[in-house]
Amino acid sequence: MATSAEDIAVREILSDGVLSTFDLDITEARGLPNEAFTSDAYFAMEQKRLFARTWVFAGLASELPNAGDVRPVEVAGRPVILTRGNDGKIRVFQNVCPHRGARLVIENLDGNAMMTCPYHAWTYAMDGKLKSRPHFHKPDCHDTEGDDNISLFPVRSTTWYDWVFVNLDGKAEPFEDHIAPVEEWFQGFPLDPMRCAEHRVFEFECNWKLAVENYCDFYHVFLVHPALHQSMSKETRKSMQCMGRHLMNDYWFDTESRGGLGDKSAVGMNLIPGLKPEYAGKQVYSAIFPNMAVNVYPSNAQCVLFEPVSPGKTRMHMWFYFVDGDHTNPAFADERDNLYQEWAALNAEDEGICRRLQEGRMCDAYDGGRLAPYWDQGTIHFHRQLAEVMTA
Repeated sequence: MATSAEDIAVREILSDGVLSTFDLDITEARGLPNEAFTSDAYFAMEQKRLFARTWVFAGLASELPNAGDVRPVEVAGRPVILTRGNDGKIRVFQNVCPHRGARLVIENLDGNAMMTCPYHAWTYAMDGKLKSRPHFHKPDCHDTEGDDNISLFPVRSTTWYDWVFVNLDGKAEPFEDHIAPVEEWFQGFPLDPMRCAEHRVFEFECNWKLAVENYCDFYHVFLVHPALHQSMSKETRKSMQCMGRHLMNDYWFDTESRGGLGDKSAVGMNLIPGLKPEYAGKQVYSAIFPNMAVNVYPSNAQCVLFEPVSPGKTRMHMWFYFVDGDHTNPAFADERDNLYQEWAALNAEDEGICRRLQEGRMCDAYDGGRLAPYWDQGTIHFHRQLAEVMTA
């Protein structure tokens, strides 16, 4: 098989020499080269290769509560549409009319029976099937039967709790296999009772991979996040655990500092129904490959998306979840707001250090880092997974 120009370009950055260092002893291993964080060309190749080849987050199922709801979104630079059909099922399609290639939907639709192309008014049902074409045969001679051979282009998709995932190239492993390690890690923390209450967005002046790495880095907590450091039990803090392509961790709260600064457990709100009693002081989280994360606390949870904007810019989305009923209960407004403010303060601390990480990638001498054996096993695992998908 001939080697494409794109393959050559990827391997110029992810050379055999670079890849070979990932499997060295952690004291000798090196991470991804600077170009993987600074190059426009590499960023474009990630959009085309990395995010197309695996399962990635596309949106919230709860944002399409009713049949006929449509939400246009972008995934890895591709316009797609999420729809909910009369059967209650969420489907995802490429956001393009198969006729002449016009973008089909540009704004949210609520309770619509059809999606209509703005170019020639071809209409499609929520299941993607073509339903009608005005003036198709000749002026005033309409096609009202549709055509079973024409439909919107489907995107492989699935829904896990409130989160819609897509696989753009259709070739990734079954989603059940992809998410299985995360499901296992969250045992004892039920997510079914959780409802979304708030969406916040934070801007990071760094590459998306650095934002993910920082999210997984417990080592910096003592210096960058003093309030969080105070609230965490030091005896249970540990480095990330590698499971499948993902990274997992947990920690226990210091009971003496519950409710103080840095405590993001939403003290005072109801515990998740079905939560194991012994987990009332525990938090679990997972960085779900490649750019999503889920945090679960005894009474709240967050879905986090690290949206790549450019080689040096990331948009961090956070959706905040509480027990059904608590998410809208005015009696808990202060508790919810306190949680939002805790995260805003934490992310402000992280933004500054992530910006410095990005600036450091402009130094030619930096060659992937000198890794800390206890703390950086997750870092090199993340880099290894990224390179494996990019070079497949």
